[in-house]
Amino acid sequence: MIPWRIDYVDGKPMVHIEVRSMSPWQVERYLVKLGGEVKAKDSYIVGKGWEARLQRGEPVALGALRIGVVHMDLFGDEATLHALMDKLSLWLMRGGG
Repeated sequence: MIPWRIDYVDGKPMVHIEVRSMSPWQVERYLVKLGGEVKAKDSYIVGKGWEARLQRGEPVALGALRIGVVHMDLFGDEATLHALMDKLSLWLMRGGG
């Protein structure tokens, strides 16, 4: 499982993850499997009690190999974030990530 923690922004729980070796549409697909609805392609997904914002980051170089990066911010209550991350943290594991 990938490491993650709940932080607070303006008193609201959120999880920030840097996902590697995936594109925004792949992360979006996992969020849709968890009940999300795409509001803005590859960038904003809303589910029951949560929302996710995706942003493509600068690729990471490993020698000649370049690995894609997606920044994901998940917002919701703590219980909802824990339930989402229990599944997502397994799905988002990738080599090089």
